[in-house]
Amino acid sequence: MNERISYSALKGMSADELRAELSAEPARSAALVRAAAHNGIRSAQVVYGQMLLDGTGVPRDPQAAYRWFVIAADAGSLDGVNMVGRCHELGWGVPRDLEEAGRRYRAAAVEGHVWAQFNLGTLLVNADDFAADPARALHWFVRAARRGHPKAMAMVGRFLEQGWGRPVDPATARRWYRRAALGGDYRGQFDYARTRYADGAAEEAIAWFARAIETAVPDFCRLAAEGLRASGDPALVAIADRALERVRQAETDEAEAAQAEAAQREAAVRKARPRRGFGRWLRRR
Repeated sequence: MNERISYSALKGMSADELRAELSAEPARSAALVRAAAHNGIRSAQVVYGQMLLDGTGVPRDPQAAYRWFVIAADAGSLDGVNMVGRCHELGWGVPRDLEEAGRRYRAAAVEGHVWAQFNLGTLLVNADDFAADPARALHWFVRAARRGHPKAMAMVGRFLEQGWGRPVDPATARRWYRRAALGGDYRGQFDYARTRYADGAAEEAIAWFARAIETAVPDFCRLAAEGLRASGDPALVAIADRALERVRQAETDEAEAAQAEAAQREAAVRKARPRRGFGRWLRRR
């Protein structure tokens, strides 16, 4: 795919053509997204930034990813604004700056961007003054949850179960956990399973525990495995074993990805290195 493809050609592609290109090998998909980004398509600028951040189809380059997110944000993309906030929060391609992250999240959140609302709530939960005013974080989680954000739903459940800024309300917390679980959030699934197990609904709980582990990130799997194994219930111990198996697989995948990235960088260096004797040949002419 030619990165200089025209805007009119991009706009003229049918939905099937675009899907076919984006489902191709990552390098080919990246070329199409890059072309769209260079032609000013804001959604493509955000997607290309994410590809650079993850190293999908292109060498990983967090600094370049940050620049594309800024370009999209400056052009009015709320997704771009949110991702600039993420970069500042986590130090992706730019030094960590939690104040700037909060400013970016808030700018997108007030415009209704649900991920920015969730991210702002999470930032406030981790702030030093959270205990003094947990309602600030809850406000943004509730706004995102009411618009169907499963992770925000799980956080609302956590606030109500723990009594953060509100009276403890286990029944309502369980309902929020269930909504998050049905929405596919692994934390919501685990917390809903935990409450159902405590209620004596072991069979239902075991099913939800198992579902949570299959999509949870490795760090969560480690923590979940500790709690499940401590229960002494053979069914939960088996799920704990599966959680640790997923951790080991993730570590293997990460090591292989690092090796592939190193090989890709080395190949790029070799390609850019001048051929021996080229200068002498040029001088002879």
